[in-house]
Amino acid sequence: MKRRKINSLSTKIVFLIALVSLFITFIVFSVFEKINREAFHQIEIEKADIIAKTIEPLIALNIYLDMQENVNQIVLQLIENPNILSVKIQTPDKVVNETISKRYKENVDGSFVVENIIFRPNSKQEIGTLSLVYSNKRYKELISKHTNLTLILLSGLGIIFIFFSLYIKKLLSPLRAISKLLKEYSPEQNIEIPFASQNNEIGLISSTLNDMQQKISEYAKRQKDINHYLEEKVTEKTSQLRHQLYSNSLTNLPNRLSLLKDIAFFNDTALLIINIDDFKEINDFFGHFVGDTILMKFSSRLMVMLEQDKNIVVHHLFGDEFALLFTQKPPLQDFIKIAQKLISDIEKIIFFHENNEIGIRVTIGGAYQVDGGLEKADIALKSAKKHQKSFLLYDEKLHIEEQYKENMEWVKKLKKAIDQDKIVPFFQPIFDNSTDKIVSYECLIRLIDSNNNIISPSLFLNIAKKSRLYSTLTKIMIEKSCSYFEHLDYDFSVNLSVEDILDKDIVDYIKNKIKTHNVENKIIFEILESEGIENYEEVSIFIQEMKELGCRIAIDDFGSGYSNFEHLLKLNIDYIKIDGTLIKNLDKDKNAQIIVEIIVDFAKRLNILTVAEFVHSREIFEKVKELHVDRTQGFFLAEPQQNIDFEVK
Repeated sequence: MKRRKINSLSTKIVFLIALVSLFITFIVFSVFEKINREAFHQIEIEKADIIAKTIEPLIALNIYLDMQENVNQIVLQLIENPNILSVKIQTPDKVVNETISKRYKENVDGSFVVENIIFRPNSKQEIGTLSLVYSNKRYKELISKHTNLTLILLSGLGIIFIFFSLYIKKLLSPLRAISKLLKEYSPEQNIEIPFASQNNEIGLISSTLNDMQQKISEYAKRQKDINHYLEEKVTEKTSQLRHQLYSNSLTNLPNRLSLLKDIAFFNDTALLIINIDDFKEINDFFGHFVGDTILMKFSSRLMVMLEQDKNIVVHHLFGDEFALLFTQKPPLQDFIKIAQKLISDIEKIIFFHENNEIGIRVTIGGAYQVDGGLEKADIALKSAKKHQKSFLLYDEKLHIEEQYKENMEWVKKLKKAIDQDKIVPFFQPIFDNSTDKIVSYECLIRLIDSNNNIISPSLFLNIAKKSRLYSTLTKIMIEKSCSYFEHLDYDFSVNLSVEDILDKDIVDYIKNKIKTHNVENKIIFEILESEGIENYEEVSIFIQEMKELGCRIAIDDFGSGYSNFEHLLKLNIDYIKIDGTLIKNLDKDKNAQIIVEIIVDFAKRLNILTVAEFVHSREIFEKVKELHVDRTQGFFLAEPQQNIDFEVK
């Protein structure tokens, strides 16, 4: 492994001090250099100015007395001063004297001029000017000396800094040594830090680190013991979780996940799925505790029944459903015989609870194929229950998979139709038998497919209920029907299932729409009696709320399924729509005529109007009138259409 390069802290500190010191020295040197240069230069200017002011009165007197010789003599004396390079005296009329020193050419670049006004003695009258060219030679000499002294000072500071840096580095060297030692540290092996005896911060750090090592070592030992304990617990818990993951918590048998694992492991398997029939009734009647007890006892009995065959693994999938996996596939006839014997043996089992004897029946679905065995056995089980058989072996001839696929296609068509607004109401008129006039319309749902074909609800309503699209279809029919009849002078009816009535969201939607479109006094809700009206209280509340708003109620398909006259007494309804199974052969079926006659008579006593549905011929129409049914609906008089434009036939 590549070792990481260590940056010395002492080097960084020394470098930082050097950088700061050099910066400060540079600033100080620059400031003092500038100040000294200006000061030296100002001194030379003041010296030249003093000389000019000193000789000015004497020159002024000699000019005034016109003593040219004395003026010349004074100038010669000035020129002898090594710093004066030239002298020039002039009046407004003439140049009195102009003398240039031999040193002029050598020093002219490093010189400056001082001018002074010459005044008449004892007067402020200007009579001339005195100009001195003064050399900077002395100024340069002073600057040179100052620079040399500064360099000497800086050199001395540099030497002092070098020694100071070495001293700092030496002071910090124990820290570097400690860091190298700590780099090799591990809790299993302590290291001795050698600076603990020093009576300074380094010693304190070293002593603290030694104490810390001891504590870390003790902690690591305890942590190692804890880790060992935790590893044992994790292993134990993992085993428990694995058992829980692959076992049923009630019977402790392998569960569905274990079954899938076993199916994937074994090469050639067969499968039976056992379902206890009507087990919910045991739970409802005796309670879930008794139900769980029976499941545990049943699993034990099942294990005893199959203990001789080591190639069968019993699984508890969930609730009342078990599975038998044949890890070595027996001959097909033996496989079927095992299933049939199981059914016979299980039905002989009696469970006891208090003074009650509880017997059970089972339905078994089998799959003799390896691929998709669980799904195929489950399909066979569902088909066996549907056809009320105790055992069914999966066969391609069942066509159940094709039915599933077809249902899925219908779900797609429904969703597409909803998205594309292809769910529409068709309207079939209902005629008054005494006047032969249209008194209302029933709104019937239709689906318009991608080829503009009109699809009957018999093909998709049941699938809509299974796929939870039914409530959406109800809302569409409510909205479109109310909107269509809002401005028409006709009553209209809409079908509602008990499921719709029990759905608070649907009920709130209905109330909102009939108020929005102001159709409270036009709409009739047809409740599908064929589904079995068991929730009387909820249905009664719905009917009461709707009638308070001004709506009317009809019982649809009366005379089919679970129908009985108790509905008429419990529910405050306005219409009875007699089911088509009683009407379709009414002209020939004497029993149907008797039942219809009883329904009509009973309804009239309760002031309920009757409607005959599915009237498809004149003979039936005449019989309906003969039996005094109030209203008629059917293809003989008019078929459902997308728009209202009917005429009586």
